[in-house]
Formats: sequence, structure tokens, C-alpha cells
Amino acid sequence: MPDTNASGPTSAGGLLVEVAVALPLFETFTYRVPRADAGLTLGAQVIVPFGPRKVTGFVVGFTDQAPRQLKDIEEIVAGEPALDESIMELCRWAAAYYLAPFGEILRAALPQGERASAAKRVRLTPQGERLLAQESAGAMGFASLALDDADRALLKRLRVARSLSVRALERTGAAGRLAALQASALVEVGDEVQGRVGRRKVRPAKEQALIAPEGPAPAPTLPVLTQHQAEALRVLDDARRGGYATFLLHGITGSGKTEVYLRLIAEVRQAGKGALVLVPEIALTPQLAARFRARFGDDVAVLHSGLAPTERRAAWRRLRAGQVGIALGARSAVFAPVRDLAVVVVDEEHDGSFKQEDGVRYHARDLAVVRAQKAGALAILGSATPSLETYHNVELGRFRRLMLPTRANPVAAARPLPPLEIVDLRQHPPGRDGLLSPRLVEAMTANLAAGEQTILFLNRRGFSPLVLCRGCGNIVRCNQCAVSMTYHQASNKLVCHYCGDTTAPPSVCPKCRRPSLERMGTGTERVESVVRERFPTARVARLDRDTAGVGRASKLDAVLASVAKGDVDILVGTQMVTKGHDFAGVTLVGVLLPDQGMHLPDFRAAERTFQILEQVAGRAGRGERPGRVIVQTYSPDYPAIVALLTHDYEGFVRDELKRRQEARYPPFARMVALRLDGPDARSVEAAAGQICEAARAAGGGAVRVLGPSEAPIAILRGRTRWQVWLSGTDRGALVVAARGAAAVPLPRGIRLAVDVDPQSVL
Repeated sequence: MPDTNASGPTSAGGLLVEVAVALPLFETFTYRVPRADAGLTLGAQVIVPFGPRKVTGFVVGFTDQAPRQLKDIEEIVAGEPALDESIMELCRWAAAYYLAPFGEILRAALPQGERASAAKRVRLTPQGERLLAQESAGAMGFASLALDDADRALLKRLRVARSLSVRALERTGAAGRLAALQASALVEVGDEVQGRVGRRKVRPAKEQALIAPEGPAPAPTLPVLTQHQAEALRVLDDARRGGYATFLLHGITGSGKTEVYLRLIAEVRQAGKGALVLVPEIALTPQLAARFRARFGDDVAVLHSGLAPTERRAAWRRLRAGQVGIALGARSAVFAPVRDLAVVVVDEEHDGSFKQEDGVRYHARDLAVVRAQKAGALAILGSATPSLETYHNVELGRFRRLMLPTRANPVAAARPLPPLEIVDLRQHPPGRDGLLSPRLVEAMTANLAAGEQTILFLNRRGFSPLVLCRGCGNIVRCNQCAVSMTYHQASNKLVCHYCGDTTAPPSVCPKCRRPSLERMGTGTERVESVVRERFPTARVARLDRDTAGVGRASKLDAVLASVAKGDVDILVGTQMVTKGHDFAGVTLVGVLLPDQGMHLPDFRAAERTFQILEQVAGRAGRGERPGRVIVQTYSPDYPAIVALLTHDYEGFVRDELKRRQEARYPPFARMVALRLDGPDARSVEAAAGQICEAARAAGGGAVRVLGPSEAPIAILRGRTRWQVWLSGTDRGALVVAARGAAAVPLPRGIRLAVDVDPQSVL
């Protein structure tokens, strides 16, 4: 690592530093610090001139090699360095592995609000201030100038606001008046640094003693560990003293993995060390945070995108200052500035949500393992259905597996996982509602009569995923994406679940103009409606992104609390109901139509089907009474469904790994997806062909190049999409092939995204 002192190489004009700018550029740039005593350190955030604009950058090194044209840093962002050396080293590794711009990863490592940016601001000049003051006092002021009402309105806005963003004025259509007002010396346009500059001086109320700190929380009553939990904890506690190691904590649903995390972290905190805990979904964070705070009080900082920027920034700063020792959050929390890191936990490690699908496309689980390795910490990957990559790493001896084969609840531990029954919809079709089979209706009726709770799972939200014209066969599609619009009954809107566009449902077919549109298919909103009609006395709730909302923890918590208290008889939901919930009263789980996920054009479809169905099946029978699971499907012979009948994870994985090896898919090969998109379909197709040829030429015989091909979702947000896939066992050759493809000059408007270890083919 370079020296972090500001007394490094200098030029005649001051210190020379290497800056990684937050742009899609792979090289760093040399700038001069005007004052040699600036106290600049690695990780400092700066504003630098870059062409005609000013951009954010990070100091990543010092140099004595001055370029021919040397520019000065415009602004050093106030306060201590934005990123410490350990996070910078992690980001450097991520940039190299994921073939991503260093500056963009560094920027992604900061929470919103800590990121500085340069903005153009419009202000009144002293001349403008004087004339406005004269006019306010009743003197001539602007009346002496040839200004219309719009000019005067803009100048008065400036007097009230003191300065306005040029971008905001562009959005309101007022930016066009600036040139004339600037020429008359009434306004000026200047640069202003926004973000971390001018840190808030108001401390949280607790720090200002405006509210009394709570007394120490009473010591919680700890549950008695099972034999397997105690053994896992003993092994992990011994291992953490020996430095880096990665463990797979493979425990069936309800086996008490979280309690093992809590006990181990308590040991770590007692030793004065820090801990990082990652969960895949924002929806899981509030529940897990409640358990951690019950055990550790205010020693927990929560980080996820559902929080307000000020909340995330405050939590991030408390961690960096060492005021808090435990970070808990979703994907981006992998960059949390935890001091003296000793344990990194990735809960539900198999979940695809850990992969960032836009911007810098890192995988938080894999990055968490690397972070633990660099910190000499213990990494724990927890799951009831581990990913095939993690299972394969256990087979290779890279990870060590610890098993929790029984449930933690003493009563539930004495019995096996809930039995699973398959309803073949080809032989036993749904009833008059086209949704619930007679067998499932019978089981739900019995459950209600017994005062027990039911979960119905369907991984598709909305009322009807398809609006089709019976006359001409036309499907109502999103204007921006090559997907059908989903009808949502509560809002009476058609919604695109990819770009978020909404529109009123048409009364006639947009193509043939006949009033013959029909809503087809089923989403959770329709399931809820059917269940309420079929079971009018039942208390029914729905849990999906439409009812919980993204980041609206209070609504989510309210639904979960109602189920936990027994105030809900039937809970309908998407994958939000499949994991992390412990409802003692749920004894029946109904899976309505898993077929739609089984047959996606994705080599991971079978793995994901098994994982999500095993997870939702695990919601049943966690309390005093045994549970059961009913799966309705048109594909009862599908491998994942057959394995589920006996909860045979090991058998499913053996068969699936054999299939993957024969097809040369991960984990037996590495993959890189090259994704292109642009506004013109022909240009994108042509560029995909050039990218493909460049990858073949650069990779040689060591890289298998698949494509080019149109993406399964061919148009997204108005942009045509094509893909090229690279596969091979030699990572070095893959990197060469990907870089060769990325070096191809692309026409204006076409973007290329390099996705290392892609998780989605869509």
C-alpha cells in the first residue's frame, strides 16, 4: 500500500496525488494539491476538474510522476478521509475481480449523503442584490431595466433561496433565461460542492443530552442451545482465535442459526472486536435488527436502502467512529466501516438478492468472504439450502460445513420436517375459481376449524399478470419494455414490474380496437380476493411489495406482528413470506403454482425452485403442532419437486451438480456476461457481433463464447438489449477476453456492462 502521509512526493506547486474519479473509467489521474500542507491522506474525497466539468474523486495514492498537463484539485472534502485503508483495499480487489472502475466502486462504498458532488448553482451578483433591494424599498430597481415578468420572478426566487440548482431550473424550463440575466450582470453561475462538505453540527438528541439515555437493558433470558448448536458454537469460537476461515452453517429451517450468530458475536464484542451481519432482503432487516437490539442494545447500526439518507449516514459515522461495534444490513453493508472486524455473517447466503444487478455488479456474499480474509476474520455463511457454489467449496475443502439437522424448538425438534403432498393439477384441476384445488381447499377448511394458520405462496404479485385480447390475441405490453403489463386491482392500474411505468387499463384493445380484453393469470392480489370470497369468515392478509412497500418497515412489521399474534388466519404472499419468519401457529403451507419459475431459460431455475419451496415449506410446524405442505403443480416429475417430497437437499444437489458439470456451468466453470443496450436495435445487434468477435479473438481456445443473442427481455426502459456470454475454467483467459471485448469502440448511446459471475440470464 502507498504511504498514507501527506509528506509524499511534491512538485514545485505542491503535492501530487493519484485520483480515481467516480466515472466509468479504469485509469487513475494525477492532480496537484495547491497547498503542500493540506494534510491529505488516502481515502480523502475530492472535487477535481475533468474536462469541462467537475467530478467527485478519491485519493488512492501519491506520485512524483507529473503529467504534461497538470491540474489542481478544486476542493478537499471536509472531515476525516471518507474511506479507510481496509475498505479501499477491498474496493481495489473488487475493481480487479469484477472488471469495474475503481472510482465507481469507491463511490458505491459510501452511503448516500457522504458522497460529495460538484453542482452548478445560480446566485444573484452584488449588482442584482442591490437592484432587488432598491425595488423592495420602492425605488426604481429592476424597473430601470428591460426585464419581463418571468425574469423578475426568477430573480425574486433567487433572493428567497439565495441560490438555485441549474439542473432544477432546467427541469422547470427557467434555465433559458440565465444567459441574458448573466450578460446583464444580475446573476452568476458558479460551482458548489454538495454532500459531506459542511457536516451537520447538530448531534443526535441522545448525544446532546436532550433525552435521557435508557438504563442498561435487562439481561435477556437465553434459550437453551441444542446439542448441534452448542457444538457449532464451540467450533466457531475456537476458530475465530486462529484467524481467517470460512464456515457454512447448514441448518434446516428453524434450527436456530441466528442464535448461533448472536452467541458468537457476544463473544467477539466482549473481546472488543467488531462484527458485520448481512441479510439479503430489506424486509428481513427490521426483524433481525429487533433480535440483535434485544441482545446488544445500542451497539447495533442498521444499514440498508430503505432508511432515510440521514439515518444511514448517522449509522455509518457511528461505526466509523467506533461508537458502535455491530453492523447489520443488506447488500451494500458489506462496505460498512466496522472497526477491528472479527466476524462476518452472511445469512441466507444462497439468496440471489446479494448480487448487485446494475452499476457495479458485485456479489456481496463473495465480497464478504474476501473482506473477512483480508481482515483475518471468521466468515460464516448460513443457509438451509446452500448455493451450489458454496456446497462445491465445501467439497473442495475451501469451506468447512457445520450441520444443524434438527429444529431448535424442543417440541418441533422431536419430529421431522413437515411432510409434503403433491397435487397434480393435470389430474386434479382447480375448482371454479381456477386457483385452489379441492385438496387444498379441504386442508384450509380443516385448518380454519382447528384455529390454526395457513400460508399461501405464489411468487407473482398483482391481480392478473396478463391482459389479452380475445379477438386478435394481442397482449397489452409496456411501451418501454418487452414485457406484459400486470393488472393491479387495488389501484386499477396496469403496472410494468420492470420499469415501474403505470397506465390506466384500456377499455378496448390497443391493436384491433375491439372491447374484448380479458385479464388472465394469477398474482397474489387475485389470490387474496379469491380466498376472501371462498372463506368469508377468515381473517386474511397479504404480504408482497405492494402491501409492505420498499423500505416501509412499519407496514411490514404490522402484518408480521398480526400473524405472530394469531390475528391472521390466512397469509397470502410472495417470496417475502418464505424466509426469516417464525410463526408458531402456522401448520399449513400451500404452494399454488411453482411452474412459472421452473421453466425460465436459466440454468439456475431448478436450484432456485428447490431453495424457495424448501424455505416456504419450513414455515409450517415450527411450534407445538406439526405442519404439512401442499404443492399444486402441472410438473410433479420436475427434479426439484421430487427432491422436496423427502426434503432431500443432498440428493438434489448431487444430481444438479452432475448436470452442471456435464453442461460446463458454474461451479465447474466461471462465467462473464457482456450486456449491451441502446436506443437503436440495429446498432445494438451490430455492436454485439463486434463484441463477440473481439472476445473470441482475445480469449482464444481457453474461452467458450456464446452468442451474440437477444436478451430474454429484449427491450427494457426503451432500450434494446443483447448479450454475449463467456465461459471457461481459466479466470485469466476470461479476464483477457472480457477486456478485449470492452476495448471495442461503441457507437454513441450504446452501453456495455461487464457482469462477472452473473446470477441472472434475463
